[in-house]
Amino acid sequence: MKNPTGIFDRLKPFVALAVCFSLVVQPGFVMAQAVDDGHAHEDEEGIGSALKDEVDDLNGEVKKKEQSLKELDGVIAKYKDRINQQSSAQVSLQNQLVLLENRVAEKELSIQRTRGQIELANLELQRVKAQIEIERQTLARREAALGGIIAEIQDMGAVGEFETFIARPSLSDYFTRMEELKRVENDLSDATGAVKEAKIALEEKQKKIEEYRLTLQDQARTLEKEQQQLEMERAAKTSLLAETQDQEAEFQRILYELRQQKQEESNDIAALEDRIKDKLDSIDEALARGDILLNWPFKPPKGISALFHDKSYPFRKLFEHPGVDLPTPVGTPVRAAAGGYVAFNRTGKQYGNYVMIVHPGGVATVYAHLSRFSVKADTYVERGDVIGLSGGRPGDQGAGLSTGPHLHFEMRQDGIPVDPLPYLPALD
Repeated sequence: MKNPTGIFDRLKPFVALAVCFSLVVQPGFVMAQAVDDGHAHEDEEGIGSALKDEVDDLNGEVKKKEQSLKELDGVIAKYKDRINQQSSAQVSLQNQLVLLENRVAEKELSIQRTRGQIELANLELQRVKAQIEIERQTLARREAALGGIIAEIQDMGAVGEFETFIARPSLSDYFTRMEELKRVENDLSDATGAVKEAKIALEEKQKKIEEYRLTLQDQARTLEKEQQQLEMERAAKTSLLAETQDQEAEFQRILYELRQQKQEESNDIAALEDRIKDKLDSIDEALARGDILLNWPFKPPKGISALFHDKSYPFRKLFEHPGVDLPTPVGTPVRAAAGGYVAFNRTGKQYGNYVMIVHPGGVATVYAHLSRFSVKADTYVERGDVIGLSGGRPGDQGAGLSTGPHLHFEMRQDGIPVDPLPYLPALD
Protein backbone atom coordinates (compact mmCIF):
# COMPACT_ATOMS: atom_id res chain seq x y z
CA MET A 1 0.00 0.00 0.00
CA LYS A 2 1.34 3.44 -1.00
CA ASN A 3 1.85 5.95 1.76
CA PRO A 4 0.40 9.35 0.70
CA THR A 5 2.51 11.15 3.31
CA GLY A 6 4.63 13.79 1.47
CA ILE A 7 2.56 13.83 -1.72
CA PHE A 8 0.96 17.15 -0.86
CA ASP A 9 4.38 18.53 -0.01
CA ARG A 10 5.57 17.44 -3.46
CA LEU A 11 2.47 19.07 -4.98
CA LYS A 12 3.16 22.49 -3.47
CA PRO A 13 5.60 23.54 -6.25
CA PHE A 14 3.04 22.44 -8.82
CA VAL A 15 0.36 24.48 -7.05
CA ALA A 16 2.59 27.52 -7.38
CA LEU A 17 3.29 26.65 -11.01
CA ALA A 18 -0.40 26.18 -11.75
CA VAL A 19 -1.23 29.56 -10.18
CA CYS A 20 1.62 31.22 -12.09
CA PHE A 21 0.52 29.48 -15.27
CA SER A 22 -3.07 30.66 -14.91
CA LEU A 23 -1.77 34.24 -14.57
CA VAL A 24 0.78 34.11 -17.37
CA VAL A 25 -1.28 32.34 -20.03
CA GLN A 26 -4.30 34.57 -20.55
CA PRO A 27 -6.48 35.23 -23.62
CA GLY A 28 -4.38 37.17 -26.11
CA PHE A 29 -1.20 35.42 -24.83
CA VAL A 30 0.30 37.94 -22.41
CA MET A 31 3.66 36.16 -22.66
CA ALA A 32 3.89 36.97 -26.36
CA GLN A 33 3.34 40.65 -25.60
CA ALA A 34 6.25 40.57 -23.18
CA VAL A 35 8.39 39.08 -25.94
CA ASP A 36 7.27 41.90 -28.23
CA ASP A 37 8.62 44.37 -25.65
CA GLY A 38 11.91 42.49 -25.54
CA HIS A 39 11.50 41.35 -21.91
CA ALA A 40 11.33 37.63 -21.12
CA HIS A 41 9.57 36.46 -17.95
CA GLU A 42 11.90 35.14 -15.29
CA ASP A 43 9.94 31.88 -15.14
CA GLU A 44 10.53 31.32 -18.86
CA GLU A 45 14.31 30.73 -18.63
CA GLY A 46 15.47 28.07 -21.01
CA ILE A 47 12.43 28.39 -23.33
CA GLY A 48 13.31 29.58 -26.80
CA SER A 49 16.07 31.97 -25.68
CA ALA A 50 17.54 31.99 -29.18
CA LEU A 51 14.12 32.68 -30.63
CA LYS A 52 13.56 35.52 -28.19
CA ASP A 53 16.86 37.06 -29.25
CA GLU A 54 15.73 36.69 -32.87
CA VAL A 55 12.44 38.48 -32.10
CA ASP A 56 14.35 41.29 -30.34
CA ASP A 57 16.57 41.68 -33.40
CA LEU A 58 13.55 41.67 -35.70
CA ASN A 59 11.86 44.32 -33.55
CA GLY A 60 14.91 46.52 -34.00
CA GLU A 61 14.95 45.97 -37.78
CA VAL A 62 11.22 46.71 -38.01
CA LYS A 63 11.70 50.03 -36.19
CA LYS A 64 14.58 50.98 -38.49
CA LYS A 65 12.57 50.10 -41.60
CA GLU A 66 9.55 52.06 -40.34
CA GLN A 67 11.78 55.10 -39.72
CA SER A 68 13.29 54.76 -43.21
CA LEU A 69 9.83 54.66 -44.78
CA LYS A 70 8.80 57.72 -42.78
CA GLU A 71 11.81 59.64 -44.10
CA LEU A 72 11.00 58.53 -47.67
CA ASP A 73 7.44 59.79 -47.24
CA GLY A 74 8.84 63.21 -46.37
CA VAL A 75 11.04 63.34 -49.49
CA ILE A 76 8.19 62.12 -51.72
CA ALA A 77 5.92 64.82 -50.28
CA LYS A 78 8.50 67.47 -51.28
CA TYR A 79 8.60 66.18 -54.84
CA LYS A 80 4.81 66.22 -55.01
CA ASP A 81 4.87 69.86 -53.90
CA ARG A 82 7.32 70.66 -56.70
CA ILE A 83 5.13 68.83 -59.21
CA ASN A 84 2.09 70.84 -58.10
CA GLN A 85 4.07 74.08 -58.43
CA GLN A 86 5.27 73.18 -61.93
CA SER A 87 1.77 72.11 -62.96
CA SER A 88 0.39 75.55 -62.11
CA ALA A 89 3.20 77.42 -63.88
CA GLN A 90 2.98 78.77 -67.42
CA VAL A 91 3.32 76.09 -70.07
CA SER A 92 6.81 76.05 -71.58
CA LEU A 93 9.30 73.45 -72.73
CA GLN A 94 11.55 74.01 -69.72
CA ASN A 95 8.57 73.85 -67.37
CA GLN A 96 7.35 70.61 -68.93
CA LEU A 97 10.81 69.01 -68.78
CA VAL A 98 11.24 69.98 -65.12
CA LEU A 99 7.76 68.60 -64.42
CA LEU A 100 8.64 65.28 -66.08
CA GLU A 101 11.99 65.13 -64.23
CA ASN A 102 10.23 65.65 -60.90
CA ARG A 103 7.66 63.02 -61.77
CA VAL A 104 10.46 60.56 -62.63
CA ALA A 105 12.19 61.30 -59.31
CA GLU A 106 8.90 60.95 -57.40
CA LYS A 107 8.19 57.61 -59.08
CA GLU A 108 11.70 56.32 -58.32
CA LEU A 109 11.19 57.17 -54.65
CA SER A 110 7.73 55.59 -54.68
CA ILE A 111 9.24 52.38 -56.03
CA GLN A 112 11.92 52.53 -53.33
CA ARG A 113 9.20 53.02 -50.72
CA THR A 114 7.15 50.07 -52.01
CA ARG A 115 10.23 47.86 -51.90
CA GLY A 116 10.76 49.02 -48.32
CA GLN A 117 7.16 48.10 -47.50
CA ILE A 118 7.74 44.63 -48.92
CA GLU A 119 10.88 44.26 -46.80
CA LEU A 120 8.93 45.47 -43.74
CA ALA A 121 6.16 42.94 -44.40
CA ASN A 122 8.79 40.19 -44.67
CA LEU A 123 10.26 41.24 -41.32
CA GLU A 124 6.78 41.17 -39.77
CA LEU A 125 6.28 37.71 -41.22
CA GLN A 126 9.54 36.46 -39.70
CA ARG A 127 8.65 38.03 -36.34
CA VAL A 128 5.23 36.37 -36.21
CA LYS A 129 6.76 33.00 -37.10
CA ALA A 130 9.35 33.37 -34.32
CA GLN A 131 6.68 34.38 -31.82
CA ILE A 132 4.56 31.40 -32.78
CA GLU A 133 7.50 29.06 -32.24
CA ILE A 134 8.14 30.58 -28.79
CA GLU A 135 4.50 30.14 -27.87
CA ARG A 136 4.51 26.54 -29.08
CA GLN A 137 7.50 25.74 -26.90
CA THR A 138 5.92 27.49 -23.93
CA LEU A 139 2.65 25.66 -24.50
CA ALA A 140 4.46 22.32 -24.63
CA ARG A 141 6.20 23.09 -21.33
CA ARG A 142 2.90 24.07 -19.70
CA GLU A 143 1.19 20.91 -20.91
CA ALA A 144 4.09 18.81 -19.61
CA ALA A 145 3.80 20.51 -16.21
CA LEU A 146 0.08 19.83 -16.13
CA GLY A 147 0.73 16.22 -17.01
CA GLY A 148 3.10 15.87 -14.05
CA ILE A 149 0.58 17.38 -11.64
CA ILE A 150 -2.20 15.15 -12.91
CA ALA A 151 0.04 12.09 -12.56
CA GLU A 152 0.75 12.97 -8.92
CA ILE A 153 -2.95 13.37 -8.17
CA GLN A 154 -3.73 10.09 -9.89
CA ASP A 155 -1.07 8.34 -7.82
CA MET A 156 -2.59 9.75 -4.64
CA GLY A 157 -6.06 8.83 -5.84
CA ALA A 158 -4.95 5.22 -6.04
CA VAL A 159 -4.66 5.26 -2.24
CA GLY A 160 -8.00 4.70 -0.50
CA GLU A 161 -9.57 7.45 1.61
CA PHE A 162 -9.48 5.20 4.72
CA GLU A 163 -5.75 4.48 4.33
CA THR A 164 -5.14 8.21 3.76
CA PHE A 165 -7.18 9.05 6.86
CA ILE A 166 -5.39 6.67 9.22
CA ALA A 167 -2.02 7.76 7.87
CA ARG A 168 -2.60 11.33 9.05
CA PRO A 169 -1.45 12.28 12.55
CA SER A 170 -4.76 13.99 13.32
CA LEU A 171 -8.25 14.55 11.94
CA SER A 172 -7.61 18.27 11.42
CA ASP A 173 -4.45 17.47 9.46
CA TYR A 174 -6.43 15.11 7.22
CA PHE A 175 -9.04 17.80 6.41
CA THR A 176 -6.31 20.40 5.87
CA ARG A 177 -4.69 18.11 3.31
CA MET A 178 -8.02 17.52 1.62
CA GLU A 179 -8.56 21.30 1.31
CA GLU A 180 -5.13 21.64 -0.28
CA LEU A 181 -6.05 18.92 -2.75
CA LYS A 182 -9.26 20.75 -3.61
CA ARG A 183 -7.34 23.94 -4.30
CA VAL A 184 -4.90 22.07 -6.52
CA GLU A 185 -7.78 20.58 -8.50
CA ASN A 186 -9.34 24.04 -8.95
CA ASP A 187 -6.01 25.51 -10.07
CA LEU A 188 -5.58 22.63 -12.50
CA SER A 189 -9.01 23.32 -13.96
CA ASP A 190 -8.13 27.02 -14.41
CA ALA A 191 -4.74 26.18 -15.95
CA THR A 192 -6.33 23.71 -18.36
CA GLY A 193 -8.77 26.39 -19.50
CA ALA A 194 -5.89 28.83 -19.92
CA VAL A 195 -4.06 26.31 -22.13
CA LYS A 196 -7.12 26.01 -24.35
CA GLU A 197 -7.34 29.79 -24.67
CA ALA A 198 -3.62 29.95 -25.45
CA LYS A 199 -4.11 27.45 -28.27
CA ILE A 200 -6.87 29.64 -29.73
CA ALA A 201 -4.57 32.67 -29.53
CA LEU A 202 -1.86 30.65 -31.27
CA GLU A 203 -4.23 29.79 -34.11
CA GLU A 204 -5.03 33.50 -34.52
CA LYS A 205 -1.33 34.27 -34.80
CA GLN A 206 -0.98 31.64 -37.51
CA LYS A 207 -3.74 33.35 -39.47
CA LYS A 208 -1.62 36.50 -39.47
CA ILE A 209 0.99 34.68 -41.50
CA GLU A 210 -1.50 34.23 -44.33
CA GLU A 211 -2.49 37.89 -44.05
CA TYR A 212 1.15 38.93 -44.42
CA ARG A 213 1.51 36.70 -47.47
CA LEU A 214 -1.48 38.42 -49.09
CA THR A 215 0.00 41.81 -48.17
CA LEU A 216 3.24 40.87 -49.91
CA GLN A 217 1.36 39.83 -53.05
CA ASP A 218 -0.59 43.11 -53.15
CA GLN A 219 2.55 45.18 -52.66
CA ALA A 220 4.39 43.23 -55.36
CA ARG A 221 1.58 44.08 -57.81
CA THR A 222 1.75 47.73 -56.74
CA LEU A 223 5.51 47.71 -57.35
CA GLU A 224 5.02 46.32 -60.86
CA LYS A 225 2.52 49.09 -61.71
CA GLU A 226 4.82 51.79 -60.32
CA GLN A 227 7.72 50.46 -62.38
CA GLN A 228 5.57 50.61 -65.52
CA GLN A 229 4.57 54.18 -64.68
CA LEU A 230 8.22 55.12 -64.17
CA GLU A 231 9.09 53.82 -67.64
CA MET A 232 6.21 55.87 -69.07
CA GLU A 233 7.53 59.02 -67.39
CA ARG A 234 11.06 58.46 -68.70
CA ALA A 235 9.80 57.68 -72.20
CA ALA A 236 7.60 60.80 -72.15
CA LYS A 237 10.63 63.01 -71.56
CA THR A 238 12.57 61.26 -74.36
CA SER A 239 9.61 61.65 -76.69
CA LEU A 240 9.14 65.35 -75.93
CA LEU A 241 12.82 66.08 -76.56
CA ALA A 242 12.73 64.11 -79.82
CA GLU A 243 9.73 66.07 -81.12
CA THR A 244 10.91 69.53 -80.02
CA GLN A 245 14.67 69.11 -80.56
CA ASP A 246 15.01 70.88 -77.20
CA GLN A 247 13.77 74.20 -78.60
CA GLU A 248 11.10 76.38 -77.02
CA ALA A 249 9.81 77.67 -80.39
CA GLU A 250 9.20 74.12 -81.60
CA PHE A 251 7.40 73.28 -78.38
CA GLN A 252 5.06 76.23 -78.76
CA ARG A 253 4.42 75.21 -82.38
CA ILE A 254 3.35 71.77 -81.12
CA LEU A 255 0.84 73.36 -78.74
CA TYR A 256 -0.57 75.45 -81.59
CA GLU A 257 -0.75 72.39 -83.85
CA LEU A 258 -2.66 70.43 -81.22
CA ARG A 259 -5.37 73.11 -81.07
CA GLN A 260 -5.57 73.37 -84.85
CA GLN A 261 -5.67 69.60 -85.27
CA LYS A 262 -8.75 69.27 -83.06
CA GLN A 263 -10.68 71.87 -85.06
CA GLU A 264 -9.64 70.47 -88.46
CA GLU A 265 -10.65 66.93 -87.50
CA SER A 266 -14.09 68.06 -86.34
CA ASN A 267 -14.68 69.94 -89.62
CA ASP A 268 -13.42 67.05 -91.75
CA ILE A 269 -15.59 64.48 -90.00
CA ALA A 270 -18.72 66.60 -90.35
CA ALA A 271 -18.13 67.06 -94.10
CA LEU A 272 -17.33 63.38 -94.62
CA GLU A 273 -20.43 62.22 -92.71
CA ASP A 274 -22.67 64.38 -94.90
CA ARG A 275 -21.06 63.01 -98.04
CA ILE A 276 -21.31 59.32 -97.17
CA LYS A 277 -24.38 59.34 -94.90
CA ASP A 278 -26.33 56.85 -97.00
CA LYS A 279 -23.40 54.44 -97.11
CA LEU A 280 -22.81 54.67 -93.37
CA ASP A 281 -26.43 53.83 -92.58
CA SER A 282 -26.17 50.58 -94.51
CA ILE A 283 -23.02 49.21 -92.87
CA ASP A 284 -22.26 47.49 -89.62
CA GLU A 285 -25.72 46.56 -88.38
CA ALA A 286 -24.85 46.85 -84.67
CA LEU A 287 -23.73 50.45 -85.06
CA ALA A 288 -26.62 51.28 -87.41
CA ARG A 289 -29.06 50.15 -84.68
CA GLY A 290 -27.42 52.60 -82.33
CA ASP A 291 -25.81 49.93 -80.13
CA ILE A 292 -22.35 51.46 -80.72
CA LEU A 293 -20.62 48.18 -79.82
CA LEU A 294 -16.90 48.17 -80.59
CA ASN A 295 -14.24 45.46 -80.76
CA TRP A 296 -10.74 45.85 -79.33
CA PRO A 297 -8.21 46.76 -82.04
CA PHE A 298 -6.28 43.78 -80.64
CA LYS A 299 -6.41 41.91 -77.35
CA PRO A 300 -4.14 43.96 -75.05
CA PRO A 301 -1.35 41.60 -73.91
CA LYS A 302 -0.49 43.85 -70.94
CA GLY A 303 -3.87 45.43 -70.25
CA ILE A 304 -4.35 49.21 -70.23
CA SER A 305 -1.49 51.53 -69.27
CA ALA A 306 -3.43 54.83 -69.35
CA LEU A 307 -7.19 55.38 -69.00
CA PHE A 308 -9.47 58.07 -70.38
CA HIS A 309 -8.54 61.42 -68.72
CA ASP A 310 -5.96 59.54 -66.65
CA LYS A 311 -4.62 61.76 -63.84
CA SER A 312 -1.23 60.01 -63.98
CA TYR A 313 -0.77 60.66 -67.72
CA PRO A 314 2.68 62.30 -68.21
CA PHE A 315 1.44 64.86 -70.81
CA ARG A 316 -1.68 65.83 -68.86
CA LYS A 317 -0.32 69.36 -68.47
CA LEU A 318 -0.43 69.72 -72.27
CA PHE A 319 -3.74 67.95 -72.94
CA GLU A 320 -6.19 65.58 -71.26
CA HIS A 321 -5.72 61.98 -72.29
CA PRO A 322 -8.67 61.47 -74.70
CA GLY A 323 -8.58 57.67 -75.00
CA VAL A 324 -6.92 54.51 -73.65
CA ASP A 325 -3.34 53.32 -74.17
CA LEU A 326 -2.71 49.65 -74.95
CA PRO A 327 0.96 48.60 -74.49
CA THR A 328 2.12 46.23 -77.25
CA PRO A 329 5.34 45.52 -79.19
CA VAL A 330 6.02 47.62 -82.28
CA GLY A 331 4.50 45.98 -85.38
CA THR A 332 1.37 44.51 -83.77
CA PRO A 333 -1.52 44.39 -86.30
CA VAL A 334 -4.20 46.97 -85.47
CA ARG A 335 -7.78 46.17 -86.53
CA ALA A 336 -10.86 48.33 -87.11
CA ALA A 337 -13.09 48.38 -84.03
CA ALA A 338 -16.19 48.48 -86.25
CA GLY A 339 -17.14 48.84 -89.92
CA GLY A 340 -16.86 52.33 -91.41
CA TYR A 341 -15.05 54.67 -93.78
CA VAL A 342 -11.45 55.77 -93.33
CA ALA A 343 -11.63 59.53 -92.86
CA PHE A 344 -7.87 60.06 -93.19
CA ASN A 345 -4.32 58.89 -92.50
CA ARG A 346 -2.28 61.67 -90.92
CA THR A 347 0.97 62.45 -89.14
CA GLY A 348 0.98 64.96 -86.29
CA LYS A 349 3.18 66.00 -83.39
CA GLN A 350 0.84 64.58 -80.77
CA TYR A 351 -0.42 61.33 -82.32
CA GLY A 352 2.38 60.67 -84.80
CA ASN A 353 0.94 58.44 -87.54
CA TYR A 354 -2.79 57.96 -86.92
CA VAL A 355 -5.95 56.75 -88.65
CA MET A 356 -9.49 57.95 -88.08
CA ILE A 357 -12.50 55.81 -89.06
CA VAL A 358 -16.03 57.26 -89.21
CA HIS A 359 -18.92 54.98 -88.21
CA PRO A 360 -22.72 55.40 -88.23
CA GLY A 361 -24.43 57.44 -85.51
CA GLY A 362 -21.83 60.21 -85.31
CA VAL A 363 -19.20 57.80 -83.97
CA ALA A 364 -15.52 57.91 -84.93
CA THR A 365 -12.50 55.91 -83.72
CA VAL A 366 -8.85 56.97 -83.69
CA TYR A 367 -5.77 54.69 -83.82
CA ALA A 368 -2.55 56.61 -83.02
CA HIS A 369 1.26 56.15 -82.89
CA LEU A 370 1.26 53.72 -85.84
CA SER A 371 4.48 52.52 -87.41
CA ARG A 372 2.70 51.80 -90.71
CA PHE A 373 -0.59 52.55 -92.51
CA SER A 374 -2.41 49.60 -94.11
CA VAL A 375 -5.52 51.40 -95.49
CA LYS A 376 -6.17 54.43 -97.67
CA ALA A 377 -8.38 57.42 -96.93
CA ASP A 378 -11.98 57.40 -98.19
CA THR A 379 -12.17 53.61 -98.32
CA TYR A 380 -14.55 51.27 -96.53
CA VAL A 381 -13.23 48.80 -93.94
CA GLU A 382 -14.98 45.89 -92.32
CA ARG A 383 -14.97 45.29 -88.58
CA GLY A 384 -11.71 43.48 -87.83
CA ASP A 385 -9.81 44.55 -90.95
CA VAL A 386 -6.14 45.41 -90.36
CA ILE A 387 -5.70 49.17 -90.74
CA GLY A 388 -2.05 49.50 -89.68
CA LEU A 389 0.78 48.33 -87.44
CA SER A 390 1.43 49.65 -83.93
CA GLY A 391 4.43 51.81 -83.05
CA GLY A 392 4.98 54.43 -80.38
CA ARG A 393 8.64 53.86 -79.55
CA PRO A 394 9.96 57.32 -78.54
CA GLY A 395 12.18 58.79 -81.23
CA ASP A 396 10.88 56.55 -84.04
CA GLN A 397 9.40 58.17 -87.13
CA GLY A 398 5.66 58.63 -86.66
CA ALA A 399 5.75 57.94 -82.90
CA GLY A 400 4.59 61.45 -81.90
CA LEU A 401 4.41 62.31 -78.20
CA SER A 402 4.50 58.77 -76.88
CA THR A 403 5.23 57.02 -73.58
CA GLY A 404 6.58 53.83 -75.15
CA PRO A 405 5.49 51.17 -77.68
CA HIS A 406 1.69 51.14 -77.57
CA LEU A 407 -1.51 51.97 -79.43
CA HIS A 408 -3.53 55.00 -78.44
CA PHE A 409 -7.19 54.17 -79.09
CA GLU A 410 -10.05 56.60 -78.69
CA MET A 411 -13.72 56.94 -79.50
CA ARG A 412 -15.47 60.19 -80.41
CA GLN A 413 -19.18 60.93 -80.32
CA ASP A 414 -20.15 63.88 -82.53
CA GLY A 415 -16.51 64.94 -82.54
CA ILE A 416 -16.08 64.87 -78.75
CA PRO A 417 -13.78 62.23 -77.15
CA VAL A 418 -15.62 59.88 -74.79
CA ASP A 419 -14.47 56.98 -72.64
CA PRO A 420 -14.46 53.93 -74.98
CA LEU A 421 -14.48 51.28 -72.21
CA PRO A 422 -18.29 51.15 -71.78
CA TYR A 423 -18.57 50.24 -75.49
CA LEU A 424 -15.86 47.55 -75.50
CA PRO A 425 -15.99 43.93 -74.27
CA ALA A 426 -14.63 43.40 -70.75
CA LEU A 427 -11.03 42.19 -70.63
CA ASP A 428 -10.38 38.79 -69.06
